[in-house]
Amino acid sequence: MLPNTDMVSNSFNKYHFISHSFIIRTVMNTKFGIVAPLPGVEIKDLINFAKKSEDAGLDSVWYPDHILFMAKKLTPEVWSVITGASVVTDRIQLGAIGDPHRMHPVTMAHRLATVDHISDGRVFSCIGYGEKMNLDDYGIEWNRALSRLKDSVEIMRGLWTGEPYTHEGRFFNLNNAELRISPVKGNIPLFIAATGPKALNMAGKIGNGWVTNAMPTWVYEKKTEAVNNGLSSSVIKNDRFERAMYVFLSIAKKSDEAYATLDKIKHAIIWPDVIEEAGYKLEIDEQYKGLSYTSIMPNDKDMLARFREMGQKYYTREILSDFVVYGTAGDVIKRLQEYIDSGVNHFILRDFSPDLEYSFDVLTKEVIDSFK
Repeated sequence: MLPNTDMVSNSFNKYHFISHSFIIRTVMNTKFGIVAPLPGVEIKDLINFAKKSEDAGLDSVWYPDHILFMAKKLTPEVWSVITGASVVTDRIQLGAIGDPHRMHPVTMAHRLATVDHISDGRVFSCIGYGEKMNLDDYGIEWNRALSRLKDSVEIMRGLWTGEPYTHEGRFFNLNNAELRISPVKGNIPLFIAATGPKALNMAGKIGNGWVTNAMPTWVYEKKTEAVNNGLSSSVIKNDRFERAMYVFLSIAKKSDEAYATLDKIKHAIIWPDVIEEAGYKLEIDEQYKGLSYTSIMPNDKDMLARFREMGQKYYTREILSDFVVYGTAGDVIKRLQEYIDSGVNHFILRDFSPDLEYSFDVLTKEVIDSFK
């Protein structure tokens, strides 16, 4: 699963060219989504954030599905929030980034199909490995995470057919099970969050889309090859396979101002294994090895301190700049175009700008409009 860090302001209301025509077509088909400002925001404001995003012309809102975050702030159950958001919106797609461990796939299939009807067919879900913070302290097993994910996706799609469904798997067994409700359009888009080789192949094979974090374009293009290998043997029909990128974003009038807010949370943004793939050779001290967003336990103060210290000690501005998007509107447009040229067709923007009212305005009226 993708990282969702916690420094949220309370003032949030605040693909190599083949031809010129190909570029235009690709850009025009690009979707722009935004991450809801969790944690620490009141539920009614999270619902209204979806309406604000729809009115501004965004295509999707993504809610991080956590029990808790690193910061001790309000963390509601997001599918309840999405249900509320679906009532006050008409067009925008709504979904969550979660894991296959905390909810039985039958229950998840039932819930998603129901919310899909409330939203008139606008729901999606992204499933990833999961994080220790949402699992370990609650006694929730998450061994063989990729196998669990595969089983869960198969079961949900099987149940959504509306016919009795039997499944014999490593983790779940169903015998002539059925749901008496199916998604509005027959299925619900399921994205797979992936960065490792096996998961990337799985994303192409069973997903309606793939989600990964922002990274250098040459690393992204290499990972795309693994996804394409999976797509070549896909078990489903994808009219438009979504290649979504989760981008930590900061917009300001000056580049240094935009960078500053991301520098504070760089320990949670960068995945250590991807740094090496990007060509950076870092000699990490033993005390920091194994630390990543997915392994952090929020109540372990020593672990949190070492995690933040690791970021400040090793992650330079040069490194961080390869994994985030920041600067003026022009800077951001240029960086997003580079990702579009590399194949991204759906951005998931996590805004950490110093002034969220200013950045939302610039993002929706200047940045995104330049691609429409």
